[in-house]
Amino acid sequence: MIENIMKLNHFAQLAALRTAHSTIGASLLDSFLSGPDGDQIREKFALKRLQFDTNPELYAKVEGVCSLLECTKREFLEMAVIDAIDKAWAVFEQTYQEASGRAWGEEESMCEARLSSGTQTNDQE
Repeated sequence: MIENIMKLNHFAQLAALRTAHSTIGASLLDSFLSGPDGDQIREKFALKRLQFDTNPELYAKVEGVCSLLECTKREFLEMAVIDAIDKAWAVFEQTYQEASGRAWGEEESMCEARLSSGTQTNDQE
């Protein structure tokens, strides 16, 4: 009996996670975009195509993981690209801060700017 309760708990957790993290209408969007009005929908919402050719092995791996995760290739690749962008920005910003001593986008002070350009103020002469 306890074993069945644990299975029910896992099932309920899975359902909750799937509902919480599902892309609302993703499969519906996929069907619209692949339908006869796909070009009009792309134009109306200013959608841009992001794609590339790849080797058969990588393609098969993507298809396999999409099948396992029960998602479309578009859903998977969109999530993967967003995750990669977030990671790239985090690494860039951390490395920039370590190298420069300030956060990316933070302006350097006037004093730092003068020192780095080699000019001195009247006070320093």
